[in-house]
Amino acid sequence: MRENGFRAVGGLAQRLASDIARRRKAGRSGSVARLRAEWSAIVGAELARVSRPEALLPARGRGGAMLRLRVPGAAALEVQHGAGQIVERVNAYFGHRMIEDIRLVQGAVSAAPVRAATPPPDARSLQAAVERAAAVSDPDLRAALARLGARIGTGRRGLLLGLGGLLLAPRGEAEAQNLPREKLLMPLPGDHTMGRTDAPNILIDYASFTCPFCAQFYIAVMPTVRKEWIDTGKLLFVHRHFPSDVVATRASQLSECAGPEGFFPTVELLFQKQVEWLTGGDPLEEMVKVLAGRGMTPDKAEACFADDRAMDKVIADVQSGQALGVHSTPTLFINDQNYSNPGGADAIAAILRQVGR
Repeated sequence: MRENGFRAVGGLAQRLASDIARRRKAGRSGSVARLRAEWSAIVGAELARVSRPEALLPARGRGGAMLRLRVPGAAALEVQHGAGQIVERVNAYFGHRMIEDIRLVQGAVSAAPVRAATPPPDARSLQAAVERAAAVSDPDLRAALARLGARIGTGRRGLLLGLGGLLLAPRGEAEAQNLPREKLLMPLPGDHTMGRTDAPNILIDYASFTCPFCAQFYIAVMPTVRKEWIDTGKLLFVHRHFPSDVVATRASQLSECAGPEGFFPTVELLFQKQVEWLTGGDPLEEMVKVLAGRGMTPDKAEACFADDRAMDKVIADVQSGQALGVHSTPTLFINDQNYSNPGGADAIAAILRQVGR
């Protein structure tokens, strides 16, 4: 009961609806930013040359959204004929029914900046890549990985897009996928941990910085888990990277470059401000701005993206997750068992009371 008696639900409902609408708008803005950043990979170079995503609009009576595309007048008919294919490609790329249809608006489309051609790999890089891919049994896959590794070694390793490039083992470290399961479920060299190393219980969290449920875990669940389990010496927490796209990979690299002392404060800040930097015009630029208070600058970010050690750690985490059967984020392992995303702090506490040591 409230102190001043009953209240009309109209005001509460309006506030709730406003909050939902605001979140949906933020989500759409983030999706548009990602569409713009990865448009060429989604629809192909030819269509990307004559179209540009502008906005996601509500589609009446439908589950998905309406994608508004800017196209020059001369290409409008061609793009309209390919509308069905564009819808299929967008939905396949995002893994769910994101859009139902497209709407065209005429206007000039600025040309995408021309990237310098990647130089062919030198003999030394090619030989090193061949040796690192030697354990792959399929000859075609082995040859493809060797070519990819050689190009990455010749250029910047930071050009890996999402998980597709995270297949070659990090230099100078044991391949995570070759370790036994019991080893992978214990803290590994280089892992970021919180709590006493001799704590009887272990929670390993595989997370992606662009995953909203991972942000929810760090914002709403982690404070209680830390207070009741980690700070009391009953639980050791381990954070591992499992980026779902190139933006998440970059965020993982920046957290690695924060150093052991700055790692968790950086992780927490990125998750707390996730909507802010992910829905900006350029998520990478916005991410750096969010971290400016921790000393991050554009130059430091570029140096971090080119840092092999930061990328090696991300690759090692992804490999360990793949070996453990991780397919989504967050995925939580509690005392050797995969509980996927069990829910809030109460659910985690219930699991620990059941399987705790």
